Amino acid sequence: MAPLTLSASVSGIKPTCHGHADENCHATTLESAVCFIALYLIALATGGIKPCVSSYGADQFDDADPVEKEHKSSFFNWFYFSINIGALIGSSLLVWIQDNVGWGWGFGI
Repeated sequence: MAPLTLSASVSGIKPTCHGHADENCHATTLESAVCFIALYLIALATGGIKPCVSSYGADQFDDADPVEKEHKSSFFNWFYFSINIGALIGSSLLVWIQDNVGWGWGFGI
């Protein structure tokens, strides 16, 4: 996320926009490259962690112990609840911040 935040914030790698409400924006090859490399890094990192993170968390509990088995169930409930809350915030609050405050702030948060 850091390179993506920088590509939306730093004037040397941020596309320049002219006109009313930034209607006319043009990115140079460097600006496009930084943005796409950042997006590819995010995709690579997400693809590496998402399938593993829930099983890593579940591996911390002992199925032979009834108390830990119950805690494991609670872990999954909280884990998926947190993922859904994150998706809700990401698709509502952060979109509002990007539209009204700036893309750099949205990516940075």
